[in-house]
Amino acid sequence: MGKLFHAERYKLFHDTTFWITLVVIIAINIIVISGSAIFSMSGNQALSEMMRKEILTILISCIYGGLFIGSDFADRTLYHALMAGKSRVAVLLAKTSAFLIAIDVILFLFPLFLTITCTVRNGWGTVLSPGAILQLAGLIAALLILGFAIGTFSLLAAVCFRDVGRTIGIPIILYFVMILLLNGSHANMLAHVFPAGILLLMVNGTVSPAYGILVGILWSVSLFAISSLIFRNEELC
Repeated sequence: MGKLFHAERYKLFHDTTFWITLVVIIAINIIVISGSAIFSMSGNQALSEMMRKEILTILISCIYGGLFIGSDFADRTLYHALMAGKSRVAVLLAKTSAFLIAIDVILFLFPLFLTITCTVRNGWGTVLSPGAILQLAGLIAALLILGFAIGTFSLLAAVCFRDVGRTIGIPIILYFVMILLLNGSHANMLAHVFPAGILLLMVNGTVSPAYGILVGILWSVSLFAISSLIFRNEELC
């Protein structure tokens, strides 16, 4: 398992597509916030403002998901380790671990950098007592775990369809549907269920980091378990 993960991590950090995606997302975010008052906000306010703009980054992460994990199914490179005697679950877990690290970097590198910058310049927005620091640590952990949940939608699409196009397209369609639902009559209820909705609720203080961690784990574990079950039983053809 360790060798599989090391190989996937090596592939990730030598993947030109990953670095191009990261540069594109940083450039887009800089354009989006240019001319805004975000640099005069506290760290807490800046993070909340960036989460409101995160849906575009999520959609771009779906494109990267298709290119990174969908292409391995389409090109059948994921099956090489199986031919060497590795278990399907171990192969999928190693691929998923590297992929979800990439998704978290793509989703949160710029927001966290901006939040740190605004906190250094303008303060966090409240006194950073030991309790507030613990709350902030929980918030960061919840964001990362919710990022995993967001990424596992692309994983499930890759396992189900085994091509790049639908691995990109299906999660994007799902997120467009989610956007419509979050602007509908049941928006408040659904925002407490969807990972992308919880991101905003959590940084606004509507739900606790513990709630975000719990829902993120439930989504991540459930979608990975379904993906593993499908992958274990599909024909290698």
